[in-house]
Amino acid sequence: MRIQLKNSYLFIFLVALVYSMVFVASDWLQGPLWDDEIGFWRTSLTFSQQLIPSFAQIQDYDQFSTPVPFILFGMLEYLFNLGPFAARMVSFLSSLGIAWLIGWPGKQGTTKPIFSLLGLFLFPFFLLLSGRLYTDVIAAFLGLVGVVLYLRDRHISSGVMFVLAIACRQFMLAFPVAIAAHELARAISGRRWPSLSFFLPAGAALTIMAWVVLFGGLAPATATADRWMPSFQSSLFSFSIENGLFFLSTLGWAYVIPEFLYKTFLLKDFKPNLSRSNLIKLLIIAVAVGILFLLFPPSVSYLSVFYRVVIRLPSEGWALAIFASLGILTCWRFARLDLAFSLILFNFLIMTKAIAWDKYALPIIVIFWYFQARDIYNRHDFNSFNIYKGDSNIHEHHVSESQVKLRIQDSPRKSI
Repeated sequence: MRIQLKNSYLFIFLVALVYSMVFVASDWLQGPLWDDEIGFWRTSLTFSQQLIPSFAQIQDYDQFSTPVPFILFGMLEYLFNLGPFAARMVSFLSSLGIAWLIGWPGKQGTTKPIFSLLGLFLFPFFLLLSGRLYTDVIAAFLGLVGVVLYLRDRHISSGVMFVLAIACRQFMLAFPVAIAAHELARAISGRRWPSLSFFLPAGAALTIMAWVVLFGGLAPATATADRWMPSFQSSLFSFSIENGLFFLSTLGWAYVIPEFLYKTFLLKDFKPNLSRSNLIKLLIIAVAVGILFLLFPPSVSYLSVFYRVVIRLPSEGWALAIFASLGILTCWRFARLDLAFSLILFNFLIMTKAIAWDKYALPIIVIFWYFQARDIYNRHDFNSFNIYKGDSNIHEHHVSESQVKLRIQDSPRKSI
């Protein structure tokens, strides 16, 4: 009990310190508009003329992403007339919600959730956008809540959260699709009919079609008419494999390496599996992923954190080698066919329709640190094919059959 109380105080101190710094650094959420905030606020003001926006307003506005955050910001401006402060406060509170879901120790007599939260803080875009008029943190919060509710077998509530997340950012589609695919694989391997755990996330994912029909395309007509769009975004059937590979590289430095350091030096739980079969698997992954990087070398825009690294390298070959190494590391870490693999696969596919920007990895990084904090990676239902394997490619330790049976008894699948 004393350890739990100590960890709770440590969490409160850490969050109070970090978010006070964010609050002050953003000039108490009242600083001048920064970068994309200018356009986002202009769009939000178009929704502030009345409390409930008209159908025409929702159908056509000057942003690429889905409109719920802009509608919410406009409603707050209509009701309170606080300017960008209220909109920034929504992002700030969403960030606090993420921090609480990941870092709160609860009944766990361990600092694992707190260190997982620190791992998330290392990703620069999380705290940077926590006090900004951006939609990313809001979408990530809704996506995390959707995943948490799914893991607690509250599938109806989870589906609602995913619908809202997609209504904030189209790329959040990847999460309910990944969960539906994971549940379908489990149903097939278990020779049973899919349950609500498949149908509800699948239904949530299908709501993207409503937005496509409403917009008459992937984004509102005004947004696509006023701005240049690359071919992989303007055409429904055009893709950028290199941008998907950039996403894998981002996960390498933003999650896999911090997780490795965390488990090696803090948990002292690094037990590499150097069996012959695993080394052969690594070789196959390295060759396959390396070829993809050679065929589709990612380009780095000035938006990327990596841009500051790449411009200091002696040649493009060095940059490609680093990108490929990080991508291989990510694929090796998540080579097991489980929920995490499904999340990465469908995020990779979605990112082939997005520009190469590190911040688009924020939602999945948030969710992976939640998995780490709550030991979700070792749940009996995490594997997609009902075959639990206690060894992972980098750091998972052995779990005996009796331990698996105990976990199944301790965490049964609840009914709706």
